[in-house]
Amino acid sequence: FRFRIVAETARVVWFMADNAREQDAGERGKVKRVLGRQQEPEKARLNSAEKRHGLTWTEMHAYKDRMTFPILPTMMAVEELPKDISLCDSVFRSLDRCIDKGIESENPAHPYSRMVICKPHWIRFIKCVKRRDELVLRGVKRWERSYYSSLDEPSQSEYLEDISTKMRYFLYAASHTKDHEKRKRLETNAQHCAIRHSNLLKPEDTPSAMV
Repeated sequence: FRFRIVAETARVVWFMADNAREQDAGERGKVKRVLGRQQEPEKARLNSAEKRHGLTWTEMHAYKDRMTFPILPTMMAVEELPKDISLCDSVFRSLDRCIDKGIESENPAHPYSRMVICKPHWIRFIKCVKRRDELVLRGVKRWERSYYSSLDEPSQSEYLEDISTKMRYFLYAASHTKDHEKRKRLETNAQHCAIRHSNLLKPEDTPSAMV
């Protein structure tokens, strides 16, 4: 039940991104025109800050996209996942608060200070989400092997084709998405479909089919 609530909350959060924050992240570093001439010091400062801190401005502010849960098979309920999977809600909130405070207290003389202050929160969040997604995919593979084996042969073929169709859709959507972080999520979804498809075609006694 807790997994379902947090999963739904994450989906809502993903769609309710703060307008001011999105504008801040999107406008930062753009070339500005002053008196008819292009000025690039802001872009140069941003590039310098990104190299110095080892992450990009866009990466740091795309954490809501990264919080999105892996897509489960249609017939699989979230309650069927292992109960010990960390949902990363606490590290998400810590990073979210840090970003908000950074925006509120931003000093024009040091516009990228939140990249320093929030980086530890961002690193913990990224590690947690990566581990969470690995465990979710592992749980999906185990559940799906059992479900797939219960189907008759025609239904198994349809099931595999459905996974392939979803994979092609994610790849198509990724190729038509300009946003880098959203494209990465769509490509990850396609990769998960490919892994699931391959897992179902492995012999039952193959150890990797259950990991």
